[in-house]
Amino acid sequence: MYKKKIPVRTECGLHLFKEFLSGKWKLMLLFYISEGIIRPGALQKKIAADRRVMTKQLDELLQDGFITKCSYETKIPKVEYQLTPLGKSLLPLIMSLEEWGESNRTVLEAALTGK
Repeated sequence: MYKKKIPVRTECGLHLFKEFLSGKWKLMLLFYISEGIIRPGALQKKIAADRRVMTKQLDELLQDGFITKCSYETKIPKVEYQLTPLGKSLLPLIMSLEEWGESNRTVLEAALTGK
């Protein structure tokens, strides 16, 4: 496993948040998993992420205790994810961010297009 060269800063909650939840898709993955137990293929369709990147971020969320993974040994192997209590504790924050994005949609979309 990759060993970080720069020590992890823990003197501030924002540093801890960044350490565990920085990643292009992590908050989106938590948001969609919160809607119910969900399979990797469905997650990939919802966020349109590269499968390898999404799998890596799911593995990190799993390792850090934000989600659980349930594997079923059926004829066609099946995997589902769900939030742990730690993951559920992030939902109010994620929902606030989603509401902020919606309420500022016009300004943010203009910034994206350079208008």
